[in-house]
Amino acid sequence: MHRRVVLFLFALPFLLFTAFEQLNIKTDISAFFISGKSDQMKLLASRMQTGEISRRYLLSIEQKNKLEPAVEFVDELRQAWSHIAGVSRVFGQGLDEGAMHQLLAFYTPYRYHLYSLQPKQDIPEAFSESAMKARATMIKEGLLGQQSAWMREIIRADPMFLMSQSFGRISKASQTTEKQTRYTALILETDASGLDTAKQAAIKQQLEQVFQTLNQQHQSAYQLEMTGVPVFALTIKKQVKKDVQWISSVSIVLMVLLFLWMFRSLQSLLLVMVILLVSAAMASLMTSWVFGQIYALTLALGTTLIGICVDYPIHSMVHVQASDEQAVRTIRRIWPSLLLGAATTMVGYAALSFTGFPGMQQIALYSAVGIVTALLISRFILPFAMPHHKKPWKTQPSIQYWLALVQTKTLQKIMICLALLSVVWVFIVGVTWQDDLSQLSPSVQTLKEQDQQIRARMQSIEPGRFILIHAPNMEQALQKSEYVSLKLERLKEKGDLSAFYGLYPWLASKQLQQQNSQLARQWLSNDVRQQWKKILEQEGLRSAFFTSPAVPDVPLLDLDAVLKSPAGRYIAGQYVRNHHEVLLTIWLGMHTPDVLKHAFSGDQGVQYVSQKDMMNEMNGVYRSKAVIALSYGALVILLLLAWRYRSMVAAVQVLLPAMASVSFVVTFWVLLGYPLSILHLLGLLLAVAICVDYGIFFYENRTENMYVTYQAIVMSALTTIVAFFSLALAENPALQVLAWTIAPSVLLGFLLCPVLIQCPKKGCVQEGNL
Repeated sequence: MHRRVVLFLFALPFLLFTAFEQLNIKTDISAFFISGKSDQMKLLASRMQTGEISRRYLLSIEQKNKLEPAVEFVDELRQAWSHIAGVSRVFGQGLDEGAMHQLLAFYTPYRYHLYSLQPKQDIPEAFSESAMKARATMIKEGLLGQQSAWMREIIRADPMFLMSQSFGRISKASQTTEKQTRYTALILETDASGLDTAKQAAIKQQLEQVFQTLNQQHQSAYQLEMTGVPVFALTIKKQVKKDVQWISSVSIVLMVLLFLWMFRSLQSLLLVMVILLVSAAMASLMTSWVFGQIYALTLALGTTLIGICVDYPIHSMVHVQASDEQAVRTIRRIWPSLLLGAATTMVGYAALSFTGFPGMQQIALYSAVGIVTALLISRFILPFAMPHHKKPWKTQPSIQYWLALVQTKTLQKIMICLALLSVVWVFIVGVTWQDDLSQLSPSVQTLKEQDQQIRARMQSIEPGRFILIHAPNMEQALQKSEYVSLKLERLKEKGDLSAFYGLYPWLASKQLQQQNSQLARQWLSNDVRQQWKKILEQEGLRSAFFTSPAVPDVPLLDLDAVLKSPAGRYIAGQYVRNHHEVLLTIWLGMHTPDVLKHAFSGDQGVQYVSQKDMMNEMNGVYRSKAVIALSYGALVILLLLAWRYRSMVAAVQVLLPAMASVSFVVTFWVLLGYPLSILHLLGLLLAVAICVDYGIFFYENRTENMYVTYQAIVMSALTTIVAFFSLALAENPALQVLAWTIAPSVLLGFLLCPVLIQCPKKGCVQEGNL
């Protein structure tokens, strides 16, 4: 065994161990897809990765045999779930008495400051005779009722019971109207992102285990249902994992059978597997080192892409086994073609990083490192590890027949005209674009139906839809938020909105607090105080037990104070602050989207936002960039070929099979009326990068044996086609798109090489070094 092979095998375990130790896999897929420089895109990325809503489970507990809620069981369950690692808090939709006491104790000193969004209208009304009589009646009823102790506590601090209005607003903002059925709703919030499937899987498993344990102790009288972003993410991951396992198994079996049929050598198969393993290890190591982490999706897609690296060892093996000269000399002869092919492929992959997808930068680096590794091993290690064949290979008669059939000028002209006509026709007719990637997501219809059922049992916000407010600082943002809240209240009165949840009544701008407190001081005159005492006496209450009403002299309430208070949980996740701007969100209940869009269309710094619409808009941007990347990638490849061959005609001829195959595939889709997406464009870009290799190998024909060269192209193309056609077996529509984009393009690409590249039998390029 040659010393290079010995050293390679000796270093292999250390490389694999180092790559495994340095591997830092990030399972949160949102960062892979989402980026953006606008406020909206930043907020979307933040919400999907760490947003409060994305970290929540909505849980429904059903008491099977009774109609009333399972209070005791739910309380026991809440306590047990709260102790699970990774669970930050578990709470019901309503407030218990203790929580309400804490909120009222905190907000009582600010009862005047936060009294109204319209102080000029509501403050005078608050001190009118009718309003004061109504509050006096409420005080009397409270003192005579079951909550008399609580009422005495409130009126000691708030003798005019102005908290009655605040109490109503706090109740509406902190709880939703739960239907009085046998269902009890809980909200469970986790520390980890809802898209961090590794952590969420462990949390969900423990939630179910705890429930089952307690339920068994109660004779299995309860049933648990759950929904939320973590549940959807885990379900989709499970489906994708199932697809990957199934596809991988089929692909590996087909690839092994195909390889053994082609080379009839188990040693050759093992050599190629080792090359791919080392390429993947080096790619993972370099990507983790450059980016500090590697996305799980990069590993999945990147490993599939560097599977194309098998082209280099296959070409080397076919030429060596078909030649009677030494392996080193044969591979040295075809080396310029391999090197140029790798360079053009890397140009195509590099174009991925300009499509806008953040994860594509990782895939571009991952693929490039894999290609370089496979190329170098094929050149400097493989020749010394290949088995020696005393008898050279003979080319297949079908290869010779096909080349003889299609190598005609007439057929070449026909195919070129057809390719040009297809491009012109597509340009005239146009392409239908599908920017809604949800259409390419795995089907989770059952889960969607369960989600709707659970949300119907509670009044919940519409996930992914909110009002976005952005301003230079918090004060201006709060002022805009108050303006928006008044508008939303009017829409709510008209029936276009069921509910909304903003920072008010938990927090108001300093301007509004000052207006409320100043007007309250003006209206709270001695005459009003005397009138209040008179009203109390009329209600049968002794006014002497009530302290004199006054506006408390307290500092204005700010965000930091609220966050430290019991109300902090209600506004967490509704704001983003940085050094130059503040973003606020107002969550929305059921509403009419078009009405809200129109209502805020002319308001500066205020926007109705749908995360789905934002994603579609972002995908539209990505798609436009992908078209540009495809064009520039092809142009750079063309210029590289022109520089290599010193002829633009030769460069066009080499690139023509790849571009023609892509044009035919796109034409076919347009004829069917099939909408194209960003994934189709990425697949076409990769197909061009792959097929241009075949054009290079066929055009240069380094061994001066066209039959052997084309047989090597056929074998490498078959492995690629088998690998990508295996994706068509997946249930995931996205994988099917890649399958039906890349595989047909590659198939047409290698079939068109001898048709569109008319070469003499003894090579087409002058000798020289690349």
